[in-house]
Amino acid sequence: MRIATRRILNIMSDTSGSTSSHARTNRRSGCCGTKGCCGLTILVIATTVTIVWLRGCDPIGMLGGWILRLSPFQTTVSTTLTNALGELRPQGGLLVGWRTIDTTVQVDRERTIESFGYTIPVGSVHVMLAVPENRAQYILPADQPWTAVVLGDDAVLLIVPPPVVNDKVVEVQSDPSKIRVYIDNDWVEHLIPSGGDIDEAKRLIRRSVIESASSKPALAEVRIEARQKAQSFFEGLLAGVLGRPIKVVVQFNDESSPAGVAVELDDDPKS
Repeated sequence: MRIATRRILNIMSDTSGSTSSHARTNRRSGCCGTKGCCGLTILVIATTVTIVWLRGCDPIGMLGGWILRLSPFQTTVSTTLTNALGELRPQGGLLVGWRTIDTTVQVDRERTIESFGYTIPVGSVHVMLAVPENRAQYILPADQPWTAVVLGDDAVLLIVPPPVVNDKVVEVQSDPSKIRVYIDNDWVEHLIPSGGDIDEAKRLIRRSVIESASSKPALAEVRIEARQKAQSFFEGLLAGVLGRPIKVVVQFNDESSPAGVAVELDDDPKS
């Protein structure tokens, strides 16, 4: 009886050990090894992302751009621009052109009289001045951001604000013989304009000149000249500092082309 009982216990022990060993083997391996599957999945995802990123950009070009922007050449260019802007600020900015502006201003004055507590309109006076040969100055303002980006060993992209009218320098016609005065004193011509009406019209001339010079057609015309002036200005500065010619491409900061786009350059920069 004791021998039979011992055999049964041994059989149960062997069966339990075999089952436990089989369970451990399954836990280690799973379907393909749980840890192995996770590691392989992460590797595949990382490889896919890297391939997509490499196809979508130019890593060599990006590295080259970073090197250029950290180079001594970029530092010299940026320092030269900063110093130049400091010298331009007292005069408002870089002078890029003048325009002659003919303008017309008008003052309308209603005339009334007081009678028995009532205000009675008796007509109106219209004073119009035709003022030729005023002059407006255009600048690239130095108090707005300017940026210089190195494109290569001999090329720089200069990003500047668009030209504006320098409202501190407006030349208003000062010769009275050239100012035409027109007076409309109502249909009965019984009203005489006062000297104050004419003086007020004259005070409006400067504002009218600025408004005319700031119109879209006027600014579009001066942009061409402004781009050329900015290019010549910065090329001259860089040539003086570096001792060699540098090609400067000018871009206004309201244009759609970003600073990192490829810019067509001449083979030989201007000296």
